[in-house]
Amino acid sequence: MKDCCKTGTENEKKKGGFKKWFNYALYGIIAIILIGALISQLTQS
Repeated sequence: MKDCCKTGTENEKKKGGFKKWFNYALYGIIAIILIGALISQLTQS
């Protein structure tokens, strides 16, 4: 109905949501690696 009023940002919101969750996953993986390295350093000594 309101095709005249669409600005084209509807698709960008979907891509933005995917990018947000991708960034969260990436930061989570990096955090897990860093915590694992820290724990392995602490348990070796």
